[in-house]
Amino acid sequence: MRVRRSTWIGSAFGAAVLVGLTGWAFHARPEVQIERAEVTAGAITRRVVATGTVQPVTAVQVGTQVSGRVQSLEADFNSIVHAGQVIARLDSSLYEAALEQARAGQRLADAEFLQAQADLMGLRTGEDDARTKLARAQQLAASQLIPNADLDAARIAMDEASADVRSGEARITQAEAALAQAKAGVDQASIDLDHTIIRSPIDGIVVARNVDVGQTLAASVQAPVLFSIASDFKRVQLQADVDESDIDGLTAGEPASFQVASYPGETFHGSVTQLRPQAVAEETATVVSYTAIIDVANPDERLRPGMTAEVALRGARRDNAVRIPNSALAFRPPPDVLKALGEAEPSIKDGVEVWEYDGQMFTPIAVHTGLADDTWTELVDGSLRPGDALVTRATLRTRPL
Repeated sequence: MRVRRSTWIGSAFGAAVLVGLTGWAFHARPEVQIERAEVTAGAITRRVVATGTVQPVTAVQVGTQVSGRVQSLEADFNSIVHAGQVIARLDSSLYEAALEQARAGQRLADAEFLQAQADLMGLRTGEDDARTKLARAQQLAASQLIPNADLDAARIAMDEASADVRSGEARITQAEAALAQAKAGVDQASIDLDHTIIRSPIDGIVVARNVDVGQTLAASVQAPVLFSIASDFKRVQLQADVDESDIDGLTAGEPASFQVASYPGETFHGSVTQLRPQAVAEETATVVSYTAIIDVANPDERLRPGMTAEVALRGARRDNAVRIPNSALAFRPPPDVLKALGEAEPSIKDGVEVWEYDGQMFTPIAVHTGLADDTWTELVDGSLRPGDALVTRATLRTRPL
């Protein structure tokens, strides 16, 4: 009985040891998998992304200088027009009546001027007669042939005639001024009547029409805009709003590329011709931007005014920078990896850190960064050198022993 019991105990112990060894053999042991990227030296070019609107190079807003009702429209959207071509007419009846009234006033002023001239001629004749009589009276008085009273009367008549001539000359001046004013009134009425016919100031294409037949326009405060005419669609401009933080390095002559929603997947190209110095501030936010003007060839006229574009520009550039991979700057050791290695989670610090791994533990390295593009960030200050490998990804993988 003792032999059998000992055999049973030994068999049980051996089975337990075998089960333990088997579980230990298949127990998963953690392994840290590391992905790295090297610090390099080279160029960093900042990519600036902005939104913009396609605009014609030259666009003229055609308005009216007189008020009135729109009688007819001779042009519409996309109409090709030429300089001097009639594109709209206003009701001219009031202005025709005003012109006739002005002409009547001119005729009246002209008649009054002629009458004043005739009156002056008569007054001058009277003055000559009074002068002759005065000279005769003076001769007779010298010979004592007439009393002194007759000589005094001749002198008074002469003075009155001279005064009448001066008064007639003043009436001539007044009549001349009235006639000139009447002529100016006729000219103004003629101009107003001519302004009821709206003509295109340039050769181009109508891109906007803001009025309809029968609409009444009031030009007393501000000239209403009837049409917008673009001179040419073979070249267009892109007006892009660039954030103030992206202005550094953006200069005239820089290439630009953009896409519009109307042609998905197609990229158009142009060049920056101007960076306007006046800031554009958003009304609802403290965001400041500047307008970049991009010249674009449009030979097939596919790009139309008003199209919204997403623009890519080349901003600031560093040619010989020490470059840190952006993926390394974004990396932070995962908690599960640190736990498997028996390391504590690092405290959050101000500034920027990258990480090295020596096969046993992670080591943070403080860096001061500068310009960045889509792939690289400039190292401004730090102990890193080209060729240093930085961790970009760390994961756990379990494998049986």
